[in-house]
Amino acid sequence: MVDISGKVLNYDIALCESLSKILPPNDHLKFLAANIIPAEIKCDCRKLISLIPKSLQNSENIVKRSFKALEGVVNYLYLILYLLLHKIDVLHLQWLPFLEICSIEKKFLRIIRFVSPKTKILLTVHNLYPHNSSKVQKTAYRQRFKGVQEFIDKFILHLEVSRREFCKDFAIEDARTCVVPHGIFEPKGIKIEPCERGEKLNLIMYGNQSYYKGTDILVDALTLLSKECQKIVHTVIVGKIAPNYYAELRKKTKSLDVEWIPEFVPDNVLYNKISESDVIVIPYREISQSGVLLLALSFKRAIIVSDLPSFKETLAGFGKDVFFENENAESLAKLIEMYAFEQNDMHFILSAIERLYKTNSWESASNQLIDVMEKL
Repeated sequence: MVDISGKVLNYDIALCESLSKILPPNDHLKFLAANIIPAEIKCDCRKLISLIPKSLQNSENIVKRSFKALEGVVNYLYLILYLLLHKIDVLHLQWLPFLEICSIEKKFLRIIRFVSPKTKILLTVHNLYPHNSSKVQKTAYRQRFKGVQEFIDKFILHLEVSRREFCKDFAIEDARTCVVPHGIFEPKGIKIEPCERGEKLNLIMYGNQSYYKGTDILVDALTLLSKECQKIVHTVIVGKIAPNYYAELRKKTKSLDVEWIPEFVPDNVLYNKISESDVIVIPYREISQSGVLLLALSFKRAIIVSDLPSFKETLAGFGKDVFFENENAESLAKLIEMYAFEQNDMHFILSAIERLYKTNSWESASNQLIDVMEKL
């Protein structure tokens, strides 16, 4: 299992720890990734070269991006050497970090195929396209993807709706794809306490804040709340955000009870903020599959999401009180008011979360992944 750039570490670690517990006796898993702390991971793992810390991974600074690119090249070379020295049955890649900007990944995959021709290669497609992609950028990305897909034996997606969209957009045969559900994250180092509503309804939106994630939709919804409702709603928006976007949105929230934390925060700080909330809001304009949503579920809080197909598939059976009309701030405002004035069935929502927790366990995901590898 390899994450060259350490892009989806929470997912990698949870999956690898679960796999290690249930693999058949004659099988063995080795996890290689940048930005990990091996002593804290309960499986056989090795840290790859990490020139840029996790907190700066998405930085646009040209020097930092250059170091991140160098890190990726060195780690690919190390992986190639590793494959030369070890007999590997399955190589499972968790991300193709260069594919977002160039076609160099094709060369690395060709070399991997050459040095280890019998190794089967899996790729988990966490996002169909890079975040914030324009139509032109999506077209260019599909072209680059066409150059690497021949080296992949099986593509893994987390939802059926994502799998169908992936096959259509990238002209991939159904037989080369499969669905392995995303497990629900279990935050380490924090005890999940039941939600107890105080005088105010505490909302939170977290993660990198951007246009496609709909931060402005949430802000606009807050401005549309009745005066009575605004008095009893407190909102926390936490995550890195572009300065211009932040300035524009903060101006709108000047007279509202909104707490901004416009920067990357450590996991323990984020988890405490989520624990203090009553409702988690995820107003994305588009997403194929969301780790943010799976983390939200682990805190067993009420959730409000846009009615995107991927969200509706993940939250099947949650009822109408969870979804608002995509890109419609007025629709979101109505849902927030329902929660603020306690007009929704919280017991039903929390029961639905408990059901989903069981069906989306890491053990279930691991067993399905093992089945995919055995068939390969």
